[in-house]
Amino acid sequence: MRDDRWTTVTPWFFSDEPAALDPIRRFLPDDGLHRAWANFSFVAESGHLHNVDLLVAGPGGLHLIELDLSQGQLRNADDVWLRTGSVGTTASDSTRRTAEIKARHLTAVLRRATVGKFLTVPAVRGSAFLADPHSPVDLSEPQTQGVFGPDEPARTSLPRVTRDLLGQPAGDRADRPGRRLLRALPKMLDCIGQQPFEYWPRVGTWQLTTKPVSLTDQWQDFVAWSTVLDKVPCRVRVYAPGKSRTRTDEAVLREYLLLRDLDHPGIVSVDTLDQYPAGPVLMFHFSKRYLLRLDHILALYGARLTPATRAGMIRQVGAGLEYAHSRQVSHGALTTRAVIGVPRTAQGEKLGDGWLDPWLQISDWHHAAAAGAGAPTAAAVNRDLRGLAGIAREICAGALGAGLAELPDRLAADPDFARLPPAQQVRQLSLRLAAAAALC
Repeated sequence: MRDDRWTTVTPWFFSDEPAALDPIRRFLPDDGLHRAWANFSFVAESGHLHNVDLLVAGPGGLHLIELDLSQGQLRNADDVWLRTGSVGTTASDSTRRTAEIKARHLTAVLRRATVGKFLTVPAVRGSAFLADPHSPVDLSEPQTQGVFGPDEPARTSLPRVTRDLLGQPAGDRADRPGRRLLRALPKMLDCIGQQPFEYWPRVGTWQLTTKPVSLTDQWQDFVAWSTVLDKVPCRVRVYAPGKSRTRTDEAVLREYLLLRDLDHPGIVSVDTLDQYPAGPVLMFHFSKRYLLRLDHILALYGARLTPATRAGMIRQVGAGLEYAHSRQVSHGALTTRAVIGVPRTAQGEKLGDGWLDPWLQISDWHHAAAAGAGAPTAAAVNRDLRGLAGIAREICAGALGAGLAELPDRLAADPDFARLPPAQQVRQLSLRLAAAAALC
């Protein structure tokens, strides 16, 4: 593909990134029907700024490719990707999931840009490209969907990115962009806010990581380092402004004030409320450099946890939730993704040993802030009880899973339990779950 059909919007900062994409460029035909844009960002309808490694347009559809340069054996524990290399095993969200979120948002802004122009924009397909041909891949069947490897040398366990994805005709006519759309696409990308990639974004005096460590439709989480002081890194959450920046600012302010009011070791504490062009920001400082979500902790270390540790983890989450309900606050979205942990390493222990007894805190209180003042409804209380039971089931890694999941319903049928205040209901359930976990 010639230079006039392959546009690198921002010069690459790391040399291995263009080297990984260069084989795709060589394999794409220079037939006038294919175009590609590399290393750019766009503003989603939500207001978030998304970075795109590669967008390819052709008769086979619109494809957003998320580049993954990680090395080491890749496997998964449910939806968590585990990468084992020379420095140990790390956990992360699926690269494919990140690509799908960005593709969905890019589809929306492209369709908005074509209103009144009689152009049909097919859905952009998000895919992950695992560029290292020497790293073995052992993903379960559902996790391999939308995941591709290099064309040469061919990786037998994965389909090839150009031959099996970009070079294939669209299976459905609705996924096939018309010639008029392909001709109009360069100007459309300019209209949607396409801009150079910002490698080192900053919030105040804090420098963010190049890419978010966690991405949802509501926010992006970054790790940040101070540019003026030698401080422990902090976690920065950039919220999507949505349709109204004012309303989002107000909602984030409510969450900030809520977290400032909730003072409990089992609930995350917020440090600063700040502003950033991409949206309002909450900054969380931690006393340790290492931080993992509970679902990642369980994927990495779950098999090594003792029954006593599992019971203790449930009690930690239960204590934080009980305190919140004693302050007339329900969480509303309690899952293992909404609980974070740091290692408690005893003197002389390795870091990995500290994760075998982690200190847990409940995070993601945006739903609670949106619910506003007033005592939680019975439905809200029940939702938190089910969330706590779901966390206990995952901590127990499937052991006694059915019984743990059904425990909130069994307790709710007890008239004495139903008459208890919400905080005491949480406490009773937590004790029952912890007792069951001690037998796992």
